[in-house]
Amino acid sequence: MRRPLLLACALLGGMAVSAQTLLFDDNFDNLSAGMGVAEQNSGWDTWDGSAGVDGEVSSDFASSGSNSAKIDGTGVDLVLPIGPYNGSGKYDVKFKMYIPIGSGGAYFNAMHQWSSSSTSYQWAVDVFFNNQGNVTWTAGFVEGGDAQVTLGQWFDIQITADQDADLGYLYLNGEMIHSWTWSLNNANGMAGLNQIAAVDFYGTNTSQGEGLYYIDDVELWESTGVYVQAVNGPSEPAFFPNPANDNLTVSLPETWNGATIQVIDLTGKVAIERRNVSVVNTHFDLSSLAGGVYLVKMKSESNELTRKLIIRN
Repeated sequence: MRRPLLLACALLGGMAVSAQTLLFDDNFDNLSAGMGVAEQNSGWDTWDGSAGVDGEVSSDFASSGSNSAKIDGTGVDLVLPIGPYNGSGKYDVKFKMYIPIGSGGAYFNAMHQWSSSSTSYQWAVDVFFNNQGNVTWTAGFVEGGDAQVTLGQWFDIQITADQDADLGYLYLNGEMIHSWTWSLNNANGMAGLNQIAAVDFYGTNTSQGEGLYYIDDVELWESTGVYVQAVNGPSEPAFFPNPANDNLTVSLPETWNGATIQVIDLTGKVAIERRNVSVVNTHFDLSSLAGGVYLVKMKSESNELTRKLIIRN
């Protein structure tokens, strides 16, 4: 167990500054294998506060050191309590994840509201993995997902709750794979709490069957000031929200100044185009476009990137 600590650092990006504080980290190496995680570290809890659903400290696999936390089957429901932090601030939850070959899959979620002594819950996002490593999610009561992980290898997960902008981000191996309105209640898509309270590691999978996976190097960061880029985020363009309704924001790194941004339908027709873009965030009005699947193409003098966009209206 690593003790929670504070670590302040400055990141410079042009004239922008972002300070980051490490609120909690645990790599399980100071805990005894074969015993419970929450049993040995008060920074963790279980879904209902009971020892019977605790995750196990395991030496089967480790991303660093010798131990990790084993989430084995629907009898395990390990929770990382967070705050709760409400209404403002930016919080990044980062961890390593390992799904063994032959596993049934995996699942975790982030929550707006949670307590082991209460039944008042509110989900922010649910992330599922099947037995082939396919990744899907439900965010804002909208299902999606077209990402893939390699079974039998460690990979990076990050959840960002930007409560100042009311946006949530899901990262896989440093690449943003989804963004959504953070405060939406994931049970019904209605307005919910702009808050982060917990991340729940539950031993199930895409089909609500038995899952098996390991987590390691768990960190919770708070970011303040001008948020240049998410911790370990990609140094490439990103856009949000996705799925989108009437508006889209495209965020470009400084190295992409002067880029052309296009929204293209599946027939190849350019529906929206903006040339010589030199600002970090560019906003697009999508209200004239029919719902469906589009491509967002971003091209600078030396770079080009195309990503899928879903418009719902």
